[in-house]
Amino acid sequence: MIMKFVCNKSREKHLTLFIFLVGLVACNDIKTISKKAPPLSSQRLNHLLVATSDYYTGALIEIPLLEPQNNKFEIPIHSDAIVRSSEDGSLFYVVNRLGADNIEWGNGEKRQVLGQFSVGRGTNPQDIAPVSPEVAYVTRLASNKLLKVNPETGETLKEIDLFERADSVTINSSDTDGFPEMTWLKIVEQKLWVVMQRLKADKSYEPSNKSQVAVLDISTDKIEKIVTLKGTNPVTEIKQLGNNFVLGQSGKLGILDGGIEIFDANLKSSGWLTTEEKLGGDIIDCSLIDSERGVAIVAKDIYGSKPNTQLVAFRKKDGQLVSIIKDAGSYSLQQILVDEARQVFYLSDRDPRKPGVWVYDIKTLQPLFDTYYETGLPPYHMVLIP
Repeated sequence: MIMKFVCNKSREKHLTLFIFLVGLVACNDIKTISKKAPPLSSQRLNHLLVATSDYYTGALIEIPLLEPQNNKFEIPIHSDAIVRSSEDGSLFYVVNRLGADNIEWGNGEKRQVLGQFSVGRGTNPQDIAPVSPEVAYVTRLASNKLLKVNPETGETLKEIDLFERADSVTINSSDTDGFPEMTWLKIVEQKLWVVMQRLKADKSYEPSNKSQVAVLDISTDKIEKIVTLKGTNPVTEIKQLGNNFVLGQSGKLGILDGGIEIFDANLKSSGWLTTEEKLGGDIIDCSLIDSERGVAIVAKDIYGSKPNTQLVAFRKKDGQLVSIIKDAGSYSLQQILVDEARQVFYLSDRDPRKPGVWVYDIKTLQPLFDTYYETGLPPYHMVLIP
């Protein structure tokens, strides 16, 4: 994405990239005529919920996967936001990030916002992990405390100090700004995994020498352990396929010093699954798609005259690049979302000339449709819901 780096790189850098792309559109006066994508097969999760944004305005839209039309509804949201859903899909949550510092929640069946609550002015929330309608955890980039809240009332139930266990002295870290820069969350067998980027907020969010993942026992709210990652600056969500978990780490932007680390359900690392050097670019997003292969979005020439993103496939056994599935020709590819039930994955493309979501067949790595799902504003973050 230009997105994944918003919280840990220079926001101005990405605005510049976006304006650059918009300028290209204006100069070439490009118009696209799209066809409607055919429906997919019926499964338990039959809709894509997508937070869209052009960095100035945002909207939450729904894409029905069983009907040959696009957006079903549109709800205004912050221009820097992600979307989450409860496990059963009965509730959805919008994490309004930098400058908004609040959470919206709503009825997943009626697609209706029911409430909003603040998570602290200037704290820059990053993710929410709902445990029940009355309990959820929220990470905040500009706080050393993980927030436990009742989303229905907005009441703060507890603040859990992560920096106390992850301080710079403990791991000999160069991150001394007082915040662990907590971002993505994932619940694994009643344990909450909390990604901590460990950036230097006082130095333009430059990566420190070490990054971590904390493990919290949901039943006691106690930190069980903190694992130091192989690389630095984890930017992707923790993606799961079976008993394998992967986390993409970009290191320093523009330098091929990161990779994709693989873990088991106990957060035991098996090291690099693949590296940025093998894939040929900075990690933007990644996922395993079957027992033998993974896919990733990588960025190239970020500080050059032609910043670009590519969707690539790699072998799980040795991390070697298999193919370049899609060359965007611009800095626009954003997120990979695997749909195991349908054996496809969704690729969000923020190209301002034709923003939308592509659908790829896992077996063939070919797009299913000759078009894509249009999203209006560029897609920022997506989840599957019933």
